[in-house]
Amino acid sequence: MSQLCFHACMSFPTTMRATPMVNATSPSRSVVVCSLPPPSKAGGRGGRAGGRGGRGGGRGGRGGGGGRSSGRNARGPRLFKKSSGTEHIGTSLRPSANAPFPGPKGFREGPPLRFLPLGGLGEIGMNCALLGHYDRYVLIDAGLMFPDFDEFGVQKVLPDTSFIHAWRDRIEALVITHGHEDHIGALPWVLPALDARTKIYCTGFTLELVKHRLREYGLWDESRFVRIDMGDRFACGPFEVEPVRVTHSIPDCAALVFRCDDGTVVHTGDWKIDENPVDGQELNRTRFEEISKEGVTMLMSDSTNVLAPGRSTSEADVTEALIRRISSHKSGRVIATQFASNVHRLSSMKQAADASGRQICFIGTSLYVYSEAAARAGQAPLDLDKLVPMERIDDVDPDRLLIVTTGSQGEERAQLTLAANDASNRLSLRPDDLVVYSAKMIPGNEKQVMDMVNRLSSRVGEVAMGRGERLHTSGHAYRDEQEEIINIIKPQHFLPIHGEYAFLRAHEQVARETGVQHTQVIRNGQMIGCSHLRNGNVVSSGFSLLGQANLRLFYNDGEQTTGDRQDMRIEERVSIAKEGIVCANVVYWPESEVIEDVEEEVAAREVFTGRLGCRVQLTTRALFADGGKLLVTVRSWISSAVNNLPSDSSEDEVKTVVTNAISSSVWKLLKKKPEIVVFSMPGSPRMEADDGSDLNFESIGTAAAGQGGGGRGGGRGRGGRGRGRGDRRAATRRGRGGGGGGGGGGRGGGGGGDRKWPRRDRANRPDVEFP
Repeated sequence: MSQLCFHACMSFPTTMRATPMVNATSPSRSVVVCSLPPPSKAGGRGGRAGGRGGRGGGRGGRGGGGGRSSGRNARGPRLFKKSSGTEHIGTSLRPSANAPFPGPKGFREGPPLRFLPLGGLGEIGMNCALLGHYDRYVLIDAGLMFPDFDEFGVQKVLPDTSFIHAWRDRIEALVITHGHEDHIGALPWVLPALDARTKIYCTGFTLELVKHRLREYGLWDESRFVRIDMGDRFACGPFEVEPVRVTHSIPDCAALVFRCDDGTVVHTGDWKIDENPVDGQELNRTRFEEISKEGVTMLMSDSTNVLAPGRSTSEADVTEALIRRISSHKSGRVIATQFASNVHRLSSMKQAADASGRQICFIGTSLYVYSEAAARAGQAPLDLDKLVPMERIDDVDPDRLLIVTTGSQGEERAQLTLAANDASNRLSLRPDDLVVYSAKMIPGNEKQVMDMVNRLSSRVGEVAMGRGERLHTSGHAYRDEQEEIINIIKPQHFLPIHGEYAFLRAHEQVARETGVQHTQVIRNGQMIGCSHLRNGNVVSSGFSLLGQANLRLFYNDGEQTTGDRQDMRIEERVSIAKEGIVCANVVYWPESEVIEDVEEEVAAREVFTGRLGCRVQLTTRALFADGGKLLVTVRSWISSAVNNLPSDSSEDEVKTVVTNAISSSVWKLLKKKPEIVVFSMPGSPRMEADDGSDLNFESIGTAAAGQGGGGRGGGRGRGGRGRGRGDRRAATRRGRGGGGGGGGGGRGGGGGGDRKWPRRDRANRPDVEFP
């Protein structure tokens, strides 16, 4: 790949009007031949692990610091260091074997205006696209997408950063429309993929969010970022760009107007028309009308709510509903949950708290992240210094307290979800609490949200939610609003973006009904081009499909683990979940017989039979064990298969027959095709199994016989819960000892092992066999 040759010979324009930041495949069964490592030592945060195989008798370590004191600085969001700048990248920059850049080969061939979506078309999320004038491109947004139900263990789904990296010499800038995760969440991976000189442009509030995120990953470089203001034009690669204010559920959302010699392109970003926004910042209709008179070559618009008829409701309506609902609860606390990024909703919560005479407490780090970013950008929804510290909620009259917390989507580690499961060390529910659900269930999250709501309903007095309560409004335009913006801008070409494929098709139909002749629906990776129509001098049949990019997705399943579908074994994960897994440890040896000749009075002698003998240990997961019948049958098939091998068989031959025996026996019994892992080694029948060895699979999933205590405590039995706000850790496994850990500020932390749903002891399970 070329080394930044494009940027080496170009300079960025020096007449920017923007304010620089400084101033402002199907799975195959795997067969592994290896020996397992010895058990690792694991202890609590403060102390060292107990003895191997013991009862967790080690003493818990002393409680550490880190507790939050009162005061704004202590309550503010912690910076969770996730990477020093490179660890999280994984294989996301590794070039694909076949990823040519689509489009005409000649510099001035084909339509001058070109658009290549890398994400966001045919899906909700992962908004990321290239807009170009001939072969010079600007990247619009760098969003992520959250995993689907069958992408087990995945935390984030990312666009093809390897494609961006391979063609970084053509990308001259990155412009961000707003600060939602589906528009900025992939920045820690996209930024390293770009040329080191590539500038990033965004509005003030978005910049604060980006700064926080990149500091977590060790990637913040102030010199690369340029703050932009609404209405101020700036040079950006081959375009002059103008941000125009639109309304959304987060501050500082911008539509982007791209101008060049060959036409004007409008990208709406995420938007709606709110006639009465809580921050007073309305969509700038006047400016769009003026841009329309210039002539707009192409309009790209958000399709999320095209299937919703009419117009979206105003945030002011939600404010009124919150005031009415919260004020009606006279006895007990009110616990409200919302999207943490919805800063406008926090403003509505503040008005509802004032109207009902309640004080506000935040529980959830992300609420502080967004609120403090808004404060630094001069758009704070409330005074953070006046919030009730989380440690003092028990000191406030419950009738005068409004708790705002995270967890509207039933996220496993969010505070409301933990509280619903009685597992939160920050929020304990009470029978007289009112829970106000001021959010929307994102498609795909319905089951986990309803599971949380059901648990909440059994623990609190009432849960207020549903369309009739009017406690939430969307940040995306409905059908009538979409018609209005098309009529205002009057584009020559229309391209629907941001939505499922059905949404894109419906939005295309809306544009046709409003009189737009040239419309097109494309998918991620398809490059499209168009030309401006000037007084009939340019004859156009509309859009031209210019090629297809071979894109792939990247997956992150831990802050420092990123790879493509094959790297992350996504299909293998699905296969294990559906078909189960069988692990076998086989020790084999040449079989012999002892022959005695009594009549001749000859000493007994050992005679080899020419076959193999073996000892088999098994464990299964996600398979019906049938009270142990499965293990007995599989073990019998393995022993028979190995016994039929000649004594000089190689280890590979042993491995093959063991794999086939497991596969055939499980299919016969259960009609399943499990993943198979075989550990094999030569030995002798006289070798005794070491019960403490990992080869016995005893350490797989075995709960601890005892754990270390909480805070300074230790000793045997279950770990103490601790009185502070330290993390509760899952039970350690047998052979790894306890070891408590301090964590709460000055009050002792929860030690290792106090878990609300302890794993059942798997030592007695019928799908694990021990010698």
